[in-house]
Order: sequence, then C-alpha cells, then structure tokens
Amino acid sequence: MQKFLKIFLNLFTTDPVRKIFALGLAFGLWLFVAIDGTYNYGREISVNYVNLPEHYVLVDSVARLSVVFTGKGKNLIGLWASPPRALCNLSEVVPGRNVFSTRDLIIPVKDVSINFEAKFITVTVDERVTKYIRPVIPVEGNPKNGYAILAIEIIDTVKIDGPKEILRGLKEITTESLSVSNRSASFEKNLKIKILSELIKVFPENIRVKVIIDSVAKATFTGIPLNILKNTNQRIRMAHAHIDTLIVSGAAGRIQKLTRDEIDAVIKVSDLVPGEYLLSPEIILPDFINLNEIKPQQIRVTVY
Repeated sequence: MQKFLKIFLNLFTTDPVRKIFALGLAFGLWLFVAIDGTYNYGREISVNYVNLPEHYVLVDSVARLSVVFTGKGKNLIGLWASPPRALCNLSEVVPGRNVFSTRDLIIPVKDVSINFEAKFITVTVDERVTKYIRPVIPVEGNPKNGYAILAIEIIDTVKIDGPKEILRGLKEITTESLSVSNRSASFEKNLKIKILSELIKVFPENIRVKVIIDSVAKATFTGIPLNILKNTNQRIRMAHAHIDTLIVSGAAGRIQKLTRDEIDAVIKVSDLVPGEYLLSPEIILPDFINLNEIKPQQIRVTVY
C-alpha cells in the first residue's frame, strides 16, 4: 500500500509540468471526440409572443415549454450556455382562444432537431379598451379635535387600458389609504393607485389629491321621515313614523349646505317574519358627515 501511494505521489511531484500537460492533452482529446458525438439535450425554454396587433391584449399564454434538442455536442454546448427562446407569431389572432401547433414556433438554432413535449399551446387575447375611471380614496384616521374634512379634490384624471372583458364591469379603482390623522390644515398628497391586474395599465400610476380641512360645526334636524323596506305582502305598524331629533356634525362648509333631503332614515323589515320588534334605523348621510345623536334610538315595529 505504501509503495502504491509513493508511486501516485511521484506522479505529481516528479516533473509536474509534463504531467499537467499530459492531463490537459488527454482532456482536449476527450472533448474533441465528445463534441463530435450526437446527443439529446432536454430543458425548458421561454416563449416570446411577437407581432400582436395594437388593438388586442394578451390575456393568457404559456410562458415556458419543455423541449428536447438533438444534435452534435459542439452544437448543443451553445444551447446550454445561451438558451434560445421560442417565438410565437400573433399577427393573425382573433379575440378569444387561439390554438397554435408547437411545430409552427420559431426557434433560432442551427444544425439541431427540436422536439416539443406539448403538441399545441393555447393563447387567449381580448380587445384593448381605454377609458377614464373614478378613483376611490380610503381615508384613515381623523383630523385634530375641532376639525373635519370639507372635501377631497382629485387633481389628476385617471385613465386605464386593458382587456375589454375585465374593464367592462370596472366602475372605480382604489388608491392607497389617505391618512388625515391629527390634521388641522388643508394639504396635498400623492397617492399610488392599486393595480388590480397585471393586464391593466393605469395612467398616471400616482395621483395628486388636495384635502381641505375646515372647523367642525353641528346641525339639528327634526321630523326626518322613516323609509320602510318591506315586501309587497307585508303589513306593518310603527310607533313612530319619523325621527324626532337628529344631530350631525362635519366641516362647517358642508354643514351649512346640508339639507334634510340629503338624509335618509331606513328601517328594513323585508327579512322578518310576523312579530313585534324594536329596530334601530339606519341613517344614511353624505360623505364626511357624522351622526352624533338620534332620538328615538329604536322604533317599535309590528310585522303582520
């Protein structure tokens, strides 16, 4: 054993330059033979979609495909180092589902044969639509005591672009939350619009808003009629037909213009079976108006 170990060590310690040269020559000969052989090389490649008409949007597609390349080693080495991409020509697509044979995909390689695992791929496109849309701004916190929001003015106009089917039912879009905590003066703020889908583009992505802060005022209303939501076959009897007293608060500029026609008091009995109930009216007020007090707080209602 010791004799064998000594011979092995001498291989690298006696004339090492010659030994390294011999090993390099042997590897070069092996590589020369290897790259001239024929092999199969399997991997996933990306799919690029090209020539989509501008009036269409790509809704759904295949991102990657499994493929086997067959050819000489010298040709496959380049594919390993720099993987090609499959090109799918969308110049003749129609709205909806489009099926392509993988044999029609273009892969810019030479001197190798190509076999796809999948025989077909499906691509879905839709008509491109552009429209203006109203931003909705969630508000967090409350202004400083004695102050309230008079208005939130949106300075920028928002436009969206995307697939017709998605945008058809889209009536509004939401921004990040706007904090008004402890504010006592008007201010401006940039808000980022929340993107609902990667398929929808928003212009601009950030909008400017102006928040107008005003001092707080209160108003009292009396005799607000109650609106009853009931089924046609229901009969009801109520102890009160009106809200006797309603006190609200908000920015002075809003309170001064607030009228009783902008206030709704609703009692819903459509889901109730016959019987006697004490129900709290739902008070519906304009934006940035707060309910402070209501009398009576509950209404006795009999459903027949």
